[in-house]
Amino acid sequence: MRVFKGYLQIVFKNSGLLLMYLLITVSIVFISQKNIETNDTSAFSAARYRVAVLDREGGKIGNVLTEYIARNQILAAVADDKQAIWDELFYRNIQCVLIVPEDAAKKLAEGGAAVQIVSVPGSAGEYYLHAKINNLLQQIRVYTAGGFSMEEACEKALELSQKEASVTLLDVNGNAGRRPDYNDFFAYLPYGFLGGMIISMSFVVMEFKKKEIKRRITCSPVSARVQNSAAIACFLTVGVLVWGVCIAVQSAVYHGGAFRSENRFCYLLNSLACMTVAMSLAYLTGMAAGNAGALNGIANVISLGLCFLGGIFVPIEMLGSGVEKAARFLPTYWYSKINGLLGDYARLNSGMLQTVMQGLLIQFLFAAACFGVTTAVTKARQRE
Repeated sequence: MRVFKGYLQIVFKNSGLLLMYLLITVSIVFISQKNIETNDTSAFSAARYRVAVLDREGGKIGNVLTEYIARNQILAAVADDKQAIWDELFYRNIQCVLIVPEDAAKKLAEGGAAVQIVSVPGSAGEYYLHAKINNLLQQIRVYTAGGFSMEEACEKALELSQKEASVTLLDVNGNAGRRPDYNDFFAYLPYGFLGGMIISMSFVVMEFKKKEIKRRITCSPVSARVQNSAAIACFLTVGVLVWGVCIAVQSAVYHGGAFRSENRFCYLLNSLACMTVAMSLAYLTGMAAGNAGALNGIANVISLGLCFLGGIFVPIEMLGSGVEKAARFLPTYWYSKINGLLGDYARLNSGMLQTVMQGLLIQFLFAAACFGVTTAVTKARQRE
């Protein structure tokens, strides 16, 4: 019991580091969610640019272009002077100038360039406005080829450009086309678990690894079995406590959070598996690190490395197929994969459940392997 209390005293002494990593994780979640909190329709609204129209013809094409720009873009004014046009484009006062030549109607009928488009080279607005204007002119050509007069073709093309399609999002996956907000909380949880547990719990192992403390414990009536049991009990107590607090936080913040999901048990098991991995790595790191400076470096490399390569911070698809193949050996890859499935699908079919079970098994096996390696290293050092 005294050994167990000694472990807990060291843990509470370094609890500030653990709390710091958990607060960083929660802050990342809230900041990322705040940045994407926007209306679904406004997120995909059409861009509007400042466009000027110079009608040198004074005919119907210039009028329809002016009306079209006034409805869909921001109609601006510019002098009909080459230097003035380039100055306005250079200072980004306008993004595009449409010049309608005197023989625009004739060129349009012959299939030529009826409108000269002058815009900022290489900009997104250039390609966007070129596509919009060329589409409008092509519609006018189609109507004139169908026997309509130029005036009728322009009016019908302008009317057609104002029509909008009605889009209905099919709820195929049962989550209304978007991941639940609490899924983001679980997505970044491995960083808090890995960073916090390694940096705080490894100090416990390092303290009891010191020669003076080891000799005192060896001389005491406390057996090695009791010492190991106390260490395991301390790790389990702290791990379950931290895991429980994080689950309670997400439940309070998101009004039930994962408990409102049909996949609640998968969420809980996945996060618990991640905590088990974090505890095993903390135990191994504490045995491997020689001092506090080395421990800080190892903790940062392990936590950040596993999170980046496992798809926690960056989607694994963006890292390339080679990195994805290598990441399959990492527990964070399977954690992220399971969390992605839980976020994308409200109900899991048999194939998805098999993937979830496979990912959980790999995480627990990884943790068991780390504990096994640490135990072997500990026994080897005791013989020395």
